[in-house]
Amino acid sequence: MIRIENASFKYQHTEDLSVNSVNLKIKDGEFVVLTGPSGSGKTTVTRLINALIPHFYEGAFEGDVYINEKNTRNSEPHDLFRMIGSVFQNPRSQFFSFDTDSEIVFGMENMGMERDRMVKRHQETIKALGLEELCGKKLFEMSGGQKQRIAFASVWAMDPDIYVLDEPSSNLDEETTDILHDYLKDLKARGKTVIISEHRLYYLSDLLDRLVIVNDGQIKSDISSSELSQMSKEEISELHIRSLSKTELDKPFLTRIPRTSFFGPSNDGNVLEVKDLAIGYTPGHPVAKNISFAVRKGEVIGIKGRNGCGKSTLARTISGLEKKLGGSFRYQGGKPYLVMQDSDYQLYCDSVNEELRRTDKGEDENLRKEVMHKLGLEKYQDRHPLSLSGGQKQRTAIGVAALMNTDVLIFDEPTSGLDLGNMHKVTEIIKDQSIQGKAVLVISHDDEFMKEACDYIYQL
Repeated sequence: MIRIENASFKYQHTEDLSVNSVNLKIKDGEFVVLTGPSGSGKTTVTRLINALIPHFYEGAFEGDVYINEKNTRNSEPHDLFRMIGSVFQNPRSQFFSFDTDSEIVFGMENMGMERDRMVKRHQETIKALGLEELCGKKLFEMSGGQKQRIAFASVWAMDPDIYVLDEPSSNLDEETTDILHDYLKDLKARGKTVIISEHRLYYLSDLLDRLVIVNDGQIKSDISSSELSQMSKEEISELHIRSLSKTELDKPFLTRIPRTSFFGPSNDGNVLEVKDLAIGYTPGHPVAKNISFAVRKGEVIGIKGRNGCGKSTLARTISGLEKKLGGSFRYQGGKPYLVMQDSDYQLYCDSVNEELRRTDKGEDENLRKEVMHKLGLEKYQDRHPLSLSGGQKQRTAIGVAALMNTDVLIFDEPTSGLDLGNMHKVTEIIKDQSIQGKAVLVISHDDEFMKEACDYIYQL
């Protein structure tokens, strides 16, 4: 049993409460999904449950949290970790090792598990989660989705009673999300307690026992699965949550391949042309090859593909961060601007306002305020970017891109960690950029977003 009683928490160096007088009870074996706007306090609720608050994150904490009648105030996280396993929103932040196998056994080593049992449990985890192809890999050479699978495996191997997951599908492709669904179904069948903070809901709709909607640091709705099944489409729409059913992506697939010399007489308004491109990190061993496509002014092209197929590598290559292994690509005009999958890598300033001001057009105060308004960043303009939630950081990085003077914008998973309302805001910004004549590439697994934002889809 998990009990949160009148819990409030304000992070150090922030003015507002992240959660305010939260009360929540979760029974053993329940499957509870937390959803709501980015920055609403969902992640903070998960940190209350796994005792990172008050023992790791500094701030003002009131109220009590009980895990099987143990008050977390009096229990250090290491006293609870045999019962609770956590998968963070950014798996990179919880890695302790350099390779996949060491990471999977790290938790078991800390538990003092006997070697023979640990080796057996490692092998069982690899087989159960289908991770054979990821064994022996270096963690920091893997895609975001692959890292997320290893983070989940490291928790699975310890076999806790309570699983706390923060945005576990944010970097997963469709096939891997289906696999995650099956993992979670197995946990539920084995009587595990599962708490998931999530925006993408379709893959959880048949598993959840309760949908808890968090907004402005408080629980606004606590809806059982039976109540949810009886709600009309109009009533569900009024909840302002992501779709509970799978989105059918009906956009045409991009088949336009450059046929002539770069930007010749028949370039048809192309801004970017890619011919027979090979990408990767080791000469002679490309991650992907024979990549050819062209993007015209004002087009928004979505790029889909399985985790690890080379989508982020493609983005890094055509933006100049990685060397190509073969083929060629050229731009008509200036070089592109890339918004990375992990926005922590490209936020440098002391405030959101200063982050946007450092851009090509950032000194135009009216334009800067317009971008902040469209992305819902006004109330955070004086906050340090790294103190923001994952979704707020993502929107800040997108705001920077919108103020860059370039003909090509590349977004890598721009809706990772974004709720429905902020997904619409990001879509509006992207469409604004296309109206201005910019070519936009969007790498995403989010079909709900791509259906709304993209003109064509390129399958890698």
